[in-house]
Amino acid sequence: MYNIKRNIIFIIFIFLFMNSLLFAQENPTKNILILNSYHKGYSYSDKFLEGMENVLKSENLKLNLHIEYMDTKRYFSNDYLEKLHEIYRLKFTGINKPDVILCSDDNAFDFLLQYRDELFPGIPIVFCGVSGHEVSKLSELNLVTGITEFLDTEGSIGIAIELHPKTQNVAVISDCSKSGHIFAEKVKKEIGTKFPGVKFNFWNDLTIEELLQKIRTLPKNSIILLWEFIKDKTGKVCSLKEIDNLITETSQVPVYCNWEGHLNFGAFGGKMANPFLDGKMVAETAIQILQEGYSERIPVVKKCESWFMFNYEQMQRFGINISDLPEESIILNKPHSFYEKNKILIWCVIVFVALQMSIIINFILNITKRKKMEKNLLKEKAFSTTLIQASPVFFVAIDKDGKIIMMNNSMLTALGYTSDEVVGGDYLSTFVPEEDHELLSQVFKNLIQNHQKQLNENLILKKDGKTLLVEWHGRSILDEQGNFDFFFGVGIDITERKKAEQALSKHREHLKELVKERTAELEEKTAKLEESQKALTLLLEDVNESRAELDITNKKLEAANKELEAFAYSVSHDLRAPLRNIDGFSQILLEDYSDIVDKQGQHYLQRVRAGTQNMGQLIDDILSLSRSGRHHMDKKTINIESIVKEVCKSLENELNDRKVDFIVRKCPTVFADSHLVKIMFTNLLSNALKFTRIRENAKIETGSIAEDGYTVFFIKDNGVGFDMKYADKLFIPFQRLHRAEEYEGSGIGLAIVQRIIHRHGGRIWAESEIDVGTTFYFTFTATNLKQDTFRHFGSMAD
Repeated sequence: MYNIKRNIIFIIFIFLFMNSLLFAQENPTKNILILNSYHKGYSYSDKFLEGMENVLKSENLKLNLHIEYMDTKRYFSNDYLEKLHEIYRLKFTGINKPDVILCSDDNAFDFLLQYRDELFPGIPIVFCGVSGHEVSKLSELNLVTGITEFLDTEGSIGIAIELHPKTQNVAVISDCSKSGHIFAEKVKKEIGTKFPGVKFNFWNDLTIEELLQKIRTLPKNSIILLWEFIKDKTGKVCSLKEIDNLITETSQVPVYCNWEGHLNFGAFGGKMANPFLDGKMVAETAIQILQEGYSERIPVVKKCESWFMFNYEQMQRFGINISDLPEESIILNKPHSFYEKNKILIWCVIVFVALQMSIIINFILNITKRKKMEKNLLKEKAFSTTLIQASPVFFVAIDKDGKIIMMNNSMLTALGYTSDEVVGGDYLSTFVPEEDHELLSQVFKNLIQNHQKQLNENLILKKDGKTLLVEWHGRSILDEQGNFDFFFGVGIDITERKKAEQALSKHREHLKELVKERTAELEEKTAKLEESQKALTLLLEDVNESRAELDITNKKLEAANKELEAFAYSVSHDLRAPLRNIDGFSQILLEDYSDIVDKQGQHYLQRVRAGTQNMGQLIDDILSLSRSGRHHMDKKTINIESIVKEVCKSLENELNDRKVDFIVRKCPTVFADSHLVKIMFTNLLSNALKFTRIRENAKIETGSIAEDGYTVFFIKDNGVGFDMKYADKLFIPFQRLHRAEEYEGSGIGLAIVQRIIHRHGGRIWAESEIDVGTTFYFTFTATNLKQDTFRHFGSMAD
């Protein structure tokens, strides 16, 4: 018998194993190549890929996805394509040959058409984002299908002119890539003639700086149509976020587009395409080909689905209302209504009110129910007697002498007695075996004397001498004075249950052993957890102590700043008058008593005057330092180049026939306080002028550098320089790195400059070499650039 069972199990196992092999042969893994024209991180083509993966990774198929990025936005030449051809020839031959190819955008599609017979003969191609081919010609290609790209540029321009009726100029921005030129040519040939009275300008062969300069000069009756500007004519590549932010922040006119990705970075809106949906559709077509094979019934689709989308923040900027937009327009960045902002709170209030109402209703219902219960009290008393008699459990009432008052029908039947036979009889002697008398006597005593509820198990005797095991629940009944009247017991026949419990006893012991083992494991883990909690508590205590110390330090710093301001005001009002008296009386002595005071005395008086004048200048510098910290910030977009030129002109009176070449480079605008920025440049340029006085041909250069998305400004001179080991003292008030006899000054100017920069949230530092010159670098925003990033930057302009 055992051998038969073993043979049957073996046959079933072999059957299941063969079925799994057949299933694996029927459902082999399919290879899918996804050829992307551009690079990873290029938002538009990433949306194509996201749509494809959304479908392919959810299908119940064995699929091996291989994604290739051609990176033709940044690199595009015949030699580059030939190298890609050679790489793909090595990659996708033999077992790596794909079963179907998905491609996005024109460059990948054109590459496949050129090399498909050599690299991928007989493999179906499904494309999307292709705009450089006619649908009729695409339909003639064998084993090729997909979705052509349709950007409703006409719809975007049409809604732009409708929302901005004074529009007379449209600046069309696209980059130097192949797809950028295709877009510009389509707009020029197919759309430009459809809007009479509107002039179209095409900007695609520019550097980024040239593009931004053209945007700045656009008249107010213009709009911008932005395709993309990833690569300029010098080959410089920018991310979509970087170039969109530059364009939209520079432009004073609305920027329209055809793809919703631009809306995240300041574009106004337009009629938008959705590459994510295109990616899903071509992936679904690829699945159909893998399951059913390629069929000429799969047509090339001209994609026409698009919808109006707008940026609410830009609508507010250009004064466009929601009512002005087409119906069913999608609006991004729209502020939420009161209900949307406070949805949870509103629902909590509704639930709270509902609960309160339910409580009130229940209270009313309970009162009504109570009155009804009082009316039915007598009926329920009669009903309880009937219920006791009809109950399947045992019920017995016994007085203080142990005599039976009443026994219900269920107990009488089980024991084989009638009511007349038991009522008035002694319960212990009639129904309790002798070995349980002591137990039951104690139970009776607790009920009669202590009025305690009782729960016990004991045997009771039947009329035929047999026994039943009963579980009893006993309770005392007291009269109106609180004295014992009688007690009753409710019993359940547990004879059969006890037998079952005994049968399970061994199993229970086994479970106890398992519980002990599991408990030991849990105790060990609990001990480790408690150790971790103690360590965490100590760490939190250290953090709280550090935070308290930091608060104390901040308060001390606050008090010190207030004392410094009070001191500055005291200097201003209390010291100026004595200084003027000293200077005035010294001048009177020199002028009116020169014949009495000898030359040495006159020398001392001149030194007194010089000292008082220096003291007055020091007071002015201290007040300037104080005011630079208290001046109200009025930030706006300012032209750095204009401010520098204005300061340079104001310093011409200090040249004293010196040859000084002020070089002012082009600088971007910044969002800052113009008054404080002018003070800052006045101090820096005055310093440069002072420390270049030894040069026969002094040069002072002002400009900016772009690095890692940040703009760093600089002022460079060919003066005396200083030793960099003293650079940490450069911005400390009253600290001087040169002798006062050589170079005048109080040491306050650079402290004022640093305070102005810090109030704008920026940084300032210097690089210098003795007898070569000094360069000050500064930013108006916080950066992560290291201070030596620009060390020895450039050279002085000729």
